[in-house]
Amino acid sequence: MEMALDNLSSAQKDELMSQVKQQIALANAQELLTKMTEKCFKKCISKPGTELDSSEQDCKRSMIFG
Repeated sequence: MEMALDNLSSAQKDELMSQVKQQIALANAQELLTKMTEKCFKKCISKPGTELDSSEQDCKRSMIFG
C-alpha cells in the first residue's frame, strides 16, 4: 500500500486525505446521531408502539431542541 501512495502526486495525496477526513467526519456524525437516538428513546419512550403520545413527543422535542 505504501508504494501505491508513493506513486501519487501531491494533489492526489491531498485529495485522498480530504476524502478520508470527510469519511471520518461522516462516521463521527452517524455515531453521534445513533447515540442521541438511543439516549432519547431510553429516556422518552415508555411503551413502544405505532405512534408517540403527547408526553413522549414533548420529551423527544426537549431532547432535540434543548
